[in-house]
Amino acid sequence: MENRKKNILYWSCQIIGWGLYFTFFTLSIFYMSDGKMGEGSSYIYKLQVVISLSLFFVSHGLRTFFKKMQWTKKPVKWVFFRVIMVLILAAILSQVIIHLAMYFILDWQNYRPIVIKEAFFYAGQVFIMFIIWSSLYFSYHYWQNKSKKESENWQLKAQLKEAELTILKSQINPHFLFNALNNIRSLVLLEPEKARDMITNISELMRYFIQFNAKEKVTVAQEIRVVKDYLALEKIQFDERLTYQFEIEEKVLMTKIPPMAIQLLVENAVKHGISLLSTGGHIQVNVTDSQEQTLIEVFNSGQIKEKPSQSGIGLKNLRDRVEILFGTFGEISLTNHTSDTVKASIKIPLSL
Repeated sequence: MENRKKNILYWSCQIIGWGLYFTFFTLSIFYMSDGKMGEGSSYIYKLQVVISLSLFFVSHGLRTFFKKMQWTKKPVKWVFFRVIMVLILAAILSQVIIHLAMYFILDWQNYRPIVIKEAFFYAGQVFIMFIIWSSLYFSYHYWQNKSKKESENWQLKAQLKEAELTILKSQINPHFLFNALNNIRSLVLLEPEKARDMITNISELMRYFIQFNAKEKVTVAQEIRVVKDYLALEKIQFDERLTYQFEIEEKVLMTKIPPMAIQLLVENAVKHGISLLSTGGHIQVNVTDSQEQTLIEVFNSGQIKEKPSQSGIGLKNLRDRVEILFGTFGEISLTNHTSDTVKASIKIPLSL
């Protein structure tokens, strides 16, 4: 389909371009003769038809040659002098064709003698016409090649982005599953009832992974459901040592966020906060609409005793995913909020 469109465009330009050439020179002859059809006028008009048709077909031959040799894909410096030489030959060839037509078809010698020296002058004029034609032809193809290359670069970047997201997701899922299975292993013999409940919660979480983690983004509502399953799973292990609360604005429930975004913040809060406290602690999850941004905040009991960048591969991957999806417009942070509270937050622009 694309080649068909290009051929239609090419033939349209050929017909219109050389048609205008014929019209211009025919009208010029008409005005220079004051509109009088004197003796020899018919020869001149017929000659213009021959010239225009000759240039039409010779230029088409140039196009065929350039395509076969793939010169439109070569650098300009490499092509320039080669094209000049070919155009000189094409101009000479066109004069040979025109003068043969003048002698055998137009019977030009009955109008006036054919002067071969004049052929070199007319060959120079034709050469200039072919330079204009070739400049337009190569300019179009160089522009097409540049556009195609830019399009391929964008596609390559999109594929790279998708590949990066896939790699990051594949790192997150085993990390989470490993922690959950460790928790179950510790309860299978001691508290089999709780272990069964944990397996049920894990099945719900795995269903989420299969359905939604293959996607680039999910809704806040979908993410909150998996976070609640995760905390219910941890609640079985920590019992009274873990409490949690959600405050989610209704208007942000359908906002799109990276899958596992909130869950990873909560998991980090449990692993690096609650699990280190002998008395346990509390987790607060807030999702609000703040100044054209979706603000996700997770508060947990505890303190950061190491640099945030050392808080685990999960948060690092989440930070990378936010950067890939939202660029510099997304923001993730992990800080000590108060003397006994840590705050992890993500800001996601609503317009992206």
